[in-house]
Amino acid sequence: MHTATEYLVLFYIFFWVVRIRGCVRRGRQPLLRGPEWFFNVHVQPDFYTGAGKKILYRYWMRMLIPFVLDIPITVAIFTPSYLDYAPWLLIAQAVLIHINHVYSVDKAEREARPIAVPETEQPVDSMALSLTPRRLRDYANPKVEWALALANIVALALLFRHYFADPQHQNWRVVFAVPAFYLYLQVGMLFVKSVVLAWRTPVPQTQATEHMEAREETRKYYLKMCDWYRAFVAAGIVFWSIVIRISPAEFNRVSRIWLAAWLVITVVGTFLVEIKRKQLVTVALRARPVRMPDFLHESDIARWPVCYQPSAPMLILKGAHGYSLNLANTLAHLGAAYLAGLVVLFALLRMGR
Repeated sequence: MHTATEYLVLFYIFFWVVRIRGCVRRGRQPLLRGPEWFFNVHVQPDFYTGAGKKILYRYWMRMLIPFVLDIPITVAIFTPSYLDYAPWLLIAQAVLIHINHVYSVDKAEREARPIAVPETEQPVDSMALSLTPRRLRDYANPKVEWALALANIVALALLFRHYFADPQHQNWRVVFAVPAFYLYLQVGMLFVKSVVLAWRTPVPQTQATEHMEAREETRKYYLKMCDWYRAFVAAGIVFWSIVIRISPAEFNRVSRIWLAAWLVITVVGTFLVEIKRKQLVTVALRARPVRMPDFLHESDIARWPVCYQPSAPMLILKGAHGYSLNLANTLAHLGAAYLAGLVVLFALLRMGR
């Protein structure tokens, strides 16, 4: 079996282990706050033996939706001609799992609210909103930023040197396609960090400190994950600048070391993420969930899954039928431009092959 296929199969097996663990974890989430809660909805004592039993069952069934992608992924892994598409299918599946979970939780809570404890479903009387500006540089680690910049610059310098020193003068796409794509991904991660920092929601004045602490810790977690992904992508550029200059005989040995290292990093990183996730849950449970007033009438103006509401300043609105992407928001425009640029980049890199 080819080296890449061997490690892809191992990674796919590990991916399945993580998925099973994730399903178990998501299955327990409705009861994290105790039997009197269904996610963040305070329910009646007989909820889980009465009407809530069907709501919980439907939530569990929706968690199985992403499994429909298993067939094309398995075909891609075990069919050599489609092997190049397997990583993209795994990434698509990971994205689908998270989107499906957000939708499923929101839908389950909406179904549970009509039979919740009436007093707890009343909006709070007073709210607080932090007006302190959040800047990207305030959440950046200078050492990390310098390390990433240096890695990208050194790798690109090596690639340019190889390109101009090669007597055969290789096609520029062969040399620069991979780093160009990886650099674009790093720009995308910076955009995601900007979205995370721009995300603002009010908190109740009661337990305001606990709510703000939970959101700040979650914010730092997502920002750190973005930096980790940027580091992984930068490492990919460095690796490419090395392997493109070595002989075919050395390539197989270097690739084995590279893939083995990534498999180890993935396993260790998964355990670290799980530990951090448990810490975030502990912090979040300190803040009692409450309903916030709908001052902007989001439930009326938002249309799932997308809407266009220039009067609403948020990127995501919570409507009567779920979350809605506000296409009138500036961040939505930038996101659309980034995706359009990604399509153009793919077209340029594949042109003339």
